Amino acid sequence: METKTNAGKKGKQVENQTCMSFEEQKRQCDIREKEWLRKMTSRHLTEAEREDVPATVTALEPTVNEEKKEARHGFADVAGMEDLKQKITEGFINVLKNQECAKAFGITPPSLLLYGPSGCGKTFFVEKIAEEVGINYMKVVPDDLASTLVHGTQEKIGEVFRKAQRKAPTIIFFDEFDEMVPRRSTDDRNYQNGETNEFLCMLNNAAERGVYVLAATNHPERIDRAVLRTGRIDEMIYVDMPDEKARESLFRLSLSKLPAAEDIDYQKLSNLTKGYNCSDISYIVKVASRKSFNDSVKEKDKPYKVITQELLEDAIAHQSPSVSGKDLRNMERLRSEFSPKDGEAKSSVVGFHL
Repeated sequence: METKTNAGKKGKQVENQTCMSFEEQKRQCDIREKEWLRKMTSRHLTEAEREDVPATVTALEPTVNEEKKEARHGFADVAGMEDLKQKITEGFINVLKNQECAKAFGITPPSLLLYGPSGCGKTFFVEKIAEEVGINYMKVVPDDLASTLVHGTQEKIGEVFRKAQRKAPTIIFFDEFDEMVPRRSTDDRNYQNGETNEFLCMLNNAAERGVYVLAATNHPERIDRAVLRTGRIDEMIYVDMPDEKARESLFRLSLSKLPAAEDIDYQKLSNLTKGYNCSDISYIVKVASRKSFNDSVKEKDKPYKVITQELLEDAIAHQSPSVSGKDLRNMERLRSEFSPKDGEAKSSVVGFHL
């Protein structure tokens, strides 16, 4: 009995030591983080100290995954959007690939904000731009900048840009940009005002420092108007729902590497999916592919079952468009506000394959 009691006491002592060790480590991390932020705020950090960022304050590592390099095809993965591809190539990609010539003409790539209905491939398109250029690439989402410390988010914003500048040339992509630069309020106690102000400072002529800003949002109306001025965000580009030709290209690209029947009627599929966005079409192909997969599993010793027109039409019949008519009307209203000179110009529509 005494032996069991002693063993129990020792177990509790080890557990307490482990908990104390964890709490002590956490406390030391918090102290180090606060000290780093204090020095950063007062601008007393040396270059070496700037590099030695605490783990909880570290901005971001580039999202490039070495294991995925072989799967990258740039704009070859994008269906439709030919006008925008040409515009991006001439104004952005060519400049970065011919910097000596661009410098002679005093040209730098513009900072771009892609906006439009959800699920239309804005984020995907930016990733393909980065693949075409082939330079350092950083993707930032709102959670990457979140901090529990006062002014912690501001410091993270600054560090993202400083890190990009150290590794220049760098493309920084801000996804869900409206969450990062909301309209400032008149309440001086609103901490988000300081975060937006920090973005304003860092966005100013970032291209001259070798930092090229791309951003995407579904809600441009929520962004502080000062952010949208030239020199910060130079151009806003509306990415529309895929048109008939783009939808047909989407189906072709999506099915090109899958076991699909040779008699697929792509034009009919396009006509059946009017009002569907890129992610809707991608999911339709996945549903049909899953059905063929399960049929193939049941007959292991036979050739794979191919994806047929019937399976695709059945998937369409059971999948409703994810963007409502009301959402589209609201987005067209925003387009007339933010891109009034688009007029009757052909919409930029984008697509991608699985």
